[in-house]
Amino acid sequence: MQPTGIRCLLIVALLVPWAAGAASNADRLHAFFSQSYEERLRDEPEMATFNGRHDYDDRWNDWSTGGRTARRTHLEARLRELAAIPLDDVSDEDRLSARLFRYAVEQDLAADDLETHLIRVGQLYGFHNRIYQMIDRMPTRTVGDYENVIARLRAVPAYVTQNMGVLQEGMDRGLTQPPVVVDRVVEQLSKQVSQGPDDSALLAGFRRFPGNLPDAEQARLRAAAVKAYVTDFLPAWTRLRDFIDGPYRSKARVGVGLGTLPNGHEAYATMVRRLTTTTLAPKEIHAIGIAEVARIETAMQQAARDVGFTGTLDEFAHQLRDSPEQHFRSKDEMLAYCRNLAKIIEPELPGQFKRIPVLLYGVRAIPEDREQATASNAQAPAADGSAPGWFNLNAYQPDKQFRFDKDALVLHEAVPGHIFQISVARSTPNLPEFRKYYGNSAYLEGWALYAESLGAQLGVYRDPYSRFGQLSSERLRAVRLVVDTGMHELGWSRDQALEYFRTHAPESSLAEIDRYISWPGQALAYKLGQLEILRLRREAEQRLGPKFDVRDFHDVVLRDGVLPLELLREQVEKYINGAHQ
Repeated sequence: MQPTGIRCLLIVALLVPWAAGAASNADRLHAFFSQSYEERLRDEPEMATFNGRHDYDDRWNDWSTGGRTARRTHLEARLRELAAIPLDDVSDEDRLSARLFRYAVEQDLAADDLETHLIRVGQLYGFHNRIYQMIDRMPTRTVGDYENVIARLRAVPAYVTQNMGVLQEGMDRGLTQPPVVVDRVVEQLSKQVSQGPDDSALLAGFRRFPGNLPDAEQARLRAAAVKAYVTDFLPAWTRLRDFIDGPYRSKARVGVGLGTLPNGHEAYATMVRRLTTTTLAPKEIHAIGIAEVARIETAMQQAARDVGFTGTLDEFAHQLRDSPEQHFRSKDEMLAYCRNLAKIIEPELPGQFKRIPVLLYGVRAIPEDREQATASNAQAPAADGSAPGWFNLNAYQPDKQFRFDKDALVLHEAVPGHIFQISVARSTPNLPEFRKYYGNSAYLEGWALYAESLGAQLGVYRDPYSRFGQLSSERLRAVRLVVDTGMHELGWSRDQALEYFRTHAPESSLAEIDRYISWPGQALAYKLGQLEILRLRREAEQRLGPKFDVRDFHDVVLRDGVLPLELLREQVEKYINGAHQ
């Protein structure tokens, strides 16, 4: 492939300094990071939108065979280009950036096949929901912004055709999801197809124009959007729904675990390495999960004793489930409760953290077409403040949800969990752009679960019930270690997983099991990441003694952005050794 466009600029940026003798290896490395990031945004416009860059908002990724091959070729070329830059005389920070870049690209390449052909179908982050998430991230302030949304709606038929081609390749190779996942995706697609222009979240921006757009322009854009939705989007979405419900369903794998696929155990090991950034074997993780469940249940039993309850843990859980005070009467009440918790926490943050980023975010309910099968989640704000972050709350059936676990949920998703951590990373000066937006589940989810343990220092967990809720939340993540590895490595049936779940996570939705089926390995990241951060904190406390400052420790964990656990461990060790002197 002949280099063109930005790729030419990258090669020039790397070669000219050698000829001129004017640039250091650090300069070459910085130019490489910058050009590589820009090239990737151009190649992957969906990533650009999610990262708050809107240069390519009028198009989708090219999922044709040629487009996918080109992206893979570019990733492989980036590794070769990086290897050609000597790192002996660059700073430790630059060397860390280079190691992270190499690690991230190698992991992308290793998991590319599975994520392209299998994980593409899923009720959480399947490509059908990704379209909604993408358009939600697009600005609607100018005529150009609105034209971009319309362009993407018009491009949905081609996008669907390409994705159906990708799925057909997976079907031909036996890489398919089981019927339980297909059912949930079809249910979501059916709800989305049933929505008219006045109801769809895809056209939300066309129902509230900024005041500076003339009425005639608003009418023109609204008409164009409705036409694109009715004539382009809906027929393509119906075609996709019928494809998933028909040909794809007919090829759905029989077993729920990845182990039932050709080379399934190797595939699961690949996903585990990618999502946990560890080399732990699935059976080791299973054993860790069983031990953690036992430890946490002992602590939960003690929390029940603290309120004078003398029965079993299961009996206490039943008492809480039957208590009207522990339930919500409406979505609005649940939203108000969580918003209030966030505002209680925020003023306490300086006691735990040195860097307090601008926190532009809100709390909103997950849309009804996705709420039944979508867990609460976080959406980071744009780094430049042009778009808010969101704590997307699963408010489905509020009368069946609990107050006692919401403290932990707000800590996890909002502050000082996902929204806080991502905001710190994206506002940290002197980090290459790719590091501000790099993510792996082990760090991201591990930090958020660790953040739940800070509630007592941040103004929440004011009674044994909310403390019980925090332990219940942690136990759920330990249960995930058991059931995820149980299904995908040990051959558990869905019924076996459900039975373990009913026994050890009775307060959680059974839909969680289907999430683990659709996205193998992701559920392992939370507990393994949290355990590593807790281990590093204990080591720092023990070795530093009175010199230990929790604000310093948190700064070390957060200041470099997201890292694989091995690289995080090295940074904390450096901090301990430096502070110990």
